[in-house]
Amino acid sequence: MMIAMDRGQGAPALVLMHFFGSSHREWDGVVSRLDDSLRVVTLDMPGFGTAHDVEGYDVAAMTRHVQDAIERLALDNVILVGHSFSGRIAMTLAAQQPAWLQSLVLVAPAPPGPQPVSEEELEFQLGFDFSVESAREFIDGAIGVDIAPDLYEQAVEDAMTAHPAAWRAWPAATYAEDWAEVVGILNVPAWVLVGDRDPSLPPSVQREAVMPHLARGSLEVYEGMGHLLPMEMPEQLAARLNAIAGVDEVRRGA
Repeated sequence: MMIAMDRGQGAPALVLMHFFGSSHREWDGVVSRLDDSLRVVTLDMPGFGTAHDVEGYDVAAMTRHVQDAIERLALDNVILVGHSFSGRIAMTLAAQQPAWLQSLVLVAPAPPGPQPVSEEELEFQLGFDFSVESAREFIDGAIGVDIAPDLYEQAVEDAMTAHPAAWRAWPAATYAEDWAEVVGILNVPAWVLVGDRDPSLPPSVQREAVMPHLARGSLEVYEGMGHLLPMEMPEQLAARLNAIAGVDEVRRGA
């Protein structure tokens, strides 16, 4: 199962995807603050959350999974929101120019080309043993500020319960896949949101490796934040998504 939650019937629909090692639950603090006029869909990527037993961990397979989920729901007006590794998936799917795509929101996205990763980070991910200690180290190393205790414990649990094959696929091979030429330059409205303390995909990586692919892209840097913006700043991120979806404009015109 890829579709974890489907709430509301409004347009546009926000389709939210999570970061590597997580699940749809990373969006809980954001979803509860999104405007009721919006349709909100959360997806679990293969091997994580409710999609624990779904196979297909490379970029091509993940792209197909997301496309199939959106088409299964018959969505025709979508703001596709990708976080970290699923940010790359959002861009590879956008490159197919689906008729339903309105815009992209990329939260600390992995670039279309090979992701720059330190040897230390690769070794940690490849050696991850799914213990509570490793999971806490994983989350602690990604955040720039403390997050709500319930979200923190969910994040730790999600990392511990990920499918081992899905987990190891990214640091073993998928991070290094090169989709830069396929993605090319996307001509859809796009927002890239990143924390200035992001240890994995900081603003410098976004400027050099992501923004050149976005003809209509805007980079927004959030002071003091790390890699897990949906959990570090859920209220601020929800407000930003509401605005991007045009909720403010609709209300002002009412």
